[in-house]
Amino acid sequence: MDKRYALNDGFTMLEMMLTLCIISILLLLSVVNMPPNDKKGIDQEVETIGYFFQSAQTSAMNTASQHFVEMDRPKQRLLVRSKNGEIVRTHPLGICTLKPGGLERIIFKLNGDTDKFGTVSFDCLGESISFIFQIQRGRFRVER
Repeated sequence: MDKRYALNDGFTMLEMMLTLCIISILLLLSVVNMPPNDKKGIDQEVETIGYFFQSAQTSAMNTASQHFVEMDRPKQRLLVRSKNGEIVRTHPLGICTLKPGGLERIIFKLNGDTDKFGTVSFDCLGESISFIFQIQRGRFRVER
């Protein structure tokens, strides 16, 4: 066996650095081009909208006065108004948008009941999500 080859069996430091540099560039390019996880964002938006409706109901029960939840489609936001018409709370929609049709306004009564039943529909990045309200106890369910 030739001794000259036996002493130089490994990579040089320059070869290792060059290899690591190329691998790093390839990883950087692949991570930048990964699609975002929109499913998690949609889930968070739907959960926030649900909490918004529940907080309007809770406010009506705590203050012993009716609260109105309005679906402001032109500005793509949800509003809670007190009985005298002042805005108590707003929620600007981010990922989801209000679809035309369905309920325009929901009134939460003193005991937490709603004044009507119906649907508020949202388009969340192409996924259709509906909040379906019942009259009893202000309950609603989410359908996807």
